[in-house]
Amino acid sequence: MNENRTINLIEIPIGGKSGFTWNRLHEEREGICESLLKDFGPVSDERRELLQARLRKVDDALDRLMSGAYGNCSKCGQAIDESKLDMDPALALCLDCWTTEHGPVTSSFDSSEVMLDGLKPFDTVLLQTHNSDYRILLLDPNTGRALVEGGNHLVEPSEALVRGSAVPGEPFRAGALSIGGRLEMWVGERVFLTSNIKSVHVKHNGNAESVEDVSTALH
Repeated sequence: MNENRTINLIEIPIGGKSGFTWNRLHEEREGICESLLKDFGPVSDERRELLQARLRKVDDALDRLMSGAYGNCSKCGQAIDESKLDMDPALALCLDCWTTEHGPVTSSFDSSEVMLDGLKPFDTVLLQTHNSDYRILLLDPNTGRALVEGGNHLVEPSEALVRGSAVPGEPFRAGALSIGGRLEMWVGERVFLTSNIKSVHVKHNGNAESVEDVSTALH
């Protein structure tokens, strides 16, 4: 049985808000693809899966941008808050639909080890090392993409890729924040390695915090 389907595509945006979003998503896509090409062997299997999951989300966002549906919830069609899209341009669901699927979370907890893939977007990790305090607002726990502030170098919220940590004498644990370990994260082209982690506190948020909220809470 033949079906006639019409797909209405818009031109590739080159300017304005749509152009900025297009470029931002494509830059992230290129970075992910480059990382996937560099990652080989069993040690990188977990990281590869996380990057592939993020790549699918970015590709879906680019498809929505091309079809003219970007910025609307993929489930209910309502507009997604622009502040949330500014923090993560690949968001596909509005807050109401996200809460319906995953349930509202307002609790907090401390742990000797926190796994990023067990958290949700916009959860906040308060991490204290022997030398500094860090506040990590997760944008995508699956890839470790986050806004990070703290220490001597990240005096303002900066986009980062939180990779995991390693306890002295033990293998690196991708996606794990372990007390006694040293946090590794990438900010741009730079790799940051903190002093040993003293405590990890997680604050679950049903609503995204703005960049200004992150900065205010730390000072």
